[in-house]
Amino acid sequence: MSYPSGILSAALSIMHLALYNAGLDGMEKLSAWAAENDEDMDDALEDWATVYTNVSVIANRATPFHWDPHSRANWYDLLVSIGDYQDCYLDIPTLGVQLEYSPGTVVAFSGRLLRHGVNKVDGNRCCFAYYMRDNIHNWLGVPTMEWMTVDMVRNMLM
Repeated sequence: MSYPSGILSAALSIMHLALYNAGLDGMEKLSAWAAENDEDMDDALEDWATVYTNVSVIANRATPFHWDPHSRANWYDLLVSIGDYQDCYLDIPTLGVQLEYSPGTVVAFSGRLLRHGVNKVDGNRCCFAYYMRDNIHNWLGVPTMEWMTVDMVRNMLM
């Protein structure tokens, strides 16, 4: 899981550099804390290859409509769907969209801001939900950042 997690972090650095940097800062601070206070966590973080503080795994089930309460509205979560299945859709009723959610799909959006859900499918489907916890960033003293703005995009392209 390390290699795909690293690729997803690199993708985040392109989609939202400020969020990537905040995540990187958070993981560096968490690693420094763990090195001094929690040997088991320090060992686990040696293999943690993402700037996201959390990864949830959802296997072979529908996900009812919900918001994700533990991050910030201006942060992107990444949902990665893999497996052997068909006819799966990620619904985001707030936007009035239903996205085809085929194996290999990666979707980035604010799970806190946008209510979302996934239908039940036949076959085997696994979703890896990458997200950052607001309480962890607060505890680590990681500053918050704004949504992607026109100036942020302009600066990245120059």
